[in-house]
Amino acid sequence: MTNGDNGNETGARSVYIKDVHKSFGSLHVLQGVSTTIHNGEKVAVIGPSGSGKSTLLRCMNLLEEPTGGEVWLDDRLLTRPDPYFYPEVLRASKTYASMMAQATAATADEQILQRIRVEKLLRRHEGRGFRTALAAVEQKNRLDINHARQRMGMVFQHFNLFNNMTVLQNLTLAPVQLKLKTKEQAEQRAMELLERIGLADKKDKYPSTLSGGQKQRIAIVRALAMNPEIMLFDEPTSALDPEMVGEVLDLIKQLANEGMTMVIVTHEMGFAREVADRVLFMDGGNIAEEGTPAELFSSPKNARTQEFLSKVL
Repeated sequence: MTNGDNGNETGARSVYIKDVHKSFGSLHVLQGVSTTIHNGEKVAVIGPSGSGKSTLLRCMNLLEEPTGGEVWLDDRLLTRPDPYFYPEVLRASKTYASMMAQATAATADEQILQRIRVEKLLRRHEGRGFRTALAAVEQKNRLDINHARQRMGMVFQHFNLFNNMTVLQNLTLAPVQLKLKTKEQAEQRAMELLERIGLADKKDKYPSTLSGGQKQRIAIVRALAMNPEIMLFDEPTSALDPEMVGEVLDLIKQLANEGMTMVIVTHEMGFAREVADRVLFMDGGNIAEEGTPAELFSSPKNARTQEFLSKVL
């Protein structure tokens, strides 16, 4: 690892989120989120609407590019490198050169680097050396986004199925187009997955003819058709009628029991308590508190967590 390393044991982690910020114009949605998702871990993300939960998930698989910070998948960088994390990049900047020229003899090099990093002093034009150094970091560490999305499946609250395609076509499109499987291999895998969820008889149906619960289960197995290592769920039951929630949660529980690494943004507190190894409570674009379900639901320490849980439990 390079400067993206946070000191975890090699192979122990799956996703490392380092000081991630995301702004939309003047709206600062994520305000420096850092956490590690370990291999095989099930992490539930809870919190009020507008707290940044879904934005964090979208930054994890680059549906949104973070404004600052980095996301790593194992030892490869998913996002653009953040120059503030790399002393060799900062030393190549015009800002650094200017500050060194003005520095007294007693001013240490590390003090200048730290000030630039903490105060985020880089300007728009930092010179060719800066751009070259930053490009070298990216070339060494960046993971191709298509490869990353093969390893990290995502399920959305509104299904995102293609309504002009049959169920079978929805499941086979990505593996075939990305040349991961032949059409025959992709169809065989799709039928195995449909058999698993009891919807093999729907293979030639169009999504518009299915119930919400059926659509979401198909959306989940569509992600599974890519054989991902990690699954991201963005409020997978929020668009469902109450009687359909159970069948979707049961499928997610099956995946959890099989050891799938997963991050689940959810409003289903009972589900989070039952399935998650760790719960993150987000508020105001930050992780306000995290812990095991027993710790966070039974004895939350943060006042905002206490207030939120008192309204939803």
